[in-house]
Amino acid sequence: MKQINSIEDNLEILEPFISGLNKYLEKSRSLSLFKKLPIRDDKENINDRLLEGSYLFSPCGVELRESECNSLALELIDLLKLHLTDRADEINTISDHLLNEKINPHSIILSTIKNEGNEIRKKIRQLNLPEDLFTFFLIYLARPFREQAASYLLEKIEKLIWLYGYCPVCGHWPVLAHINEESGERTLWCVCCNTKWKFKRTQCAFCLNENHESLEIISPVNEESYRIHACKKCKRYLKEIKSNNDAMNFQFDKMYLGTVPLDMIAEKQGYIQESILTVRYDNPAGNELLMYRQKAIKEKISIN
Repeated sequence: MKQINSIEDNLEILEPFISGLNKYLEKSRSLSLFKKLPIRDDKENINDRLLEGSYLFSPCGVELRESECNSLALELIDLLKLHLTDRADEINTISDHLLNEKINPHSIILSTIKNEGNEIRKKIRQLNLPEDLFTFFLIYLARPFREQAASYLLEKIEKLIWLYGYCPVCGHWPVLAHINEESGERTLWCVCCNTKWKFKRTQCAFCLNENHESLEIISPVNEESYRIHACKKCKRYLKEIKSNNDAMNFQFDKMYLGTVPLDMIAEKQGYIQESILTVRYDNPAGNELLMYRQKAIKEKISIN
């Protein structure tokens, strides 16, 4: 997972890790991960919730199978040890904390799917963990559970109608967009639960700005298929890939992890990358900035 300038070269080097990651995720899809699944409304209430901008996954009351939490944590650690050799010491530290039970997989997965960011950051400080690596570990450790919940919650929906930039299932911001080169259709992707949804091509996913003068497309030299959709209004950005491949079968994980050079370009130009732990809260006691942004989004949609 060494970072180099060429995205194409980056993707080629990443291939062995992605192959292992795909096997990890595919295996998890055959497991029964929940003792108690999230609450699911009937079809009519689900559609009403989506229309009003309420995402579907409420982690309150869910129960996870501890044995699966433990086995997935160890499997993911082994995968990181094999491919992130330049960060072996940090991965071994996380592994040691798992073995001596300073990090409990069941508890940390629950904290992650409940979006308890403050508790997670507290744990990072207490154990002196590398925040970027541990966050990455948590997102992909919780991914099978969130993905299984997403499949269950979307089961009754024939056509997903969603007008917002954050994920309709778990409420997290997208990390990547797919642009179909033939139709121009734009699909957003959530790394947390693997949900995909259609979205306007010329609109900021974070603040819903549609003013062309304050939206910017940035592409690396000689790599125009890989680009940054940036908003000068809210200073957020989203990585985008133009492709002929169908969005439903697109390799989102590979493209998300392999396009780190785009993040570096966006950062140099002053744009902000949302944390993958950041979620739009239904709870008013949650993140005030995101609540304010969400309020503005709702007002804009109602005006249109």
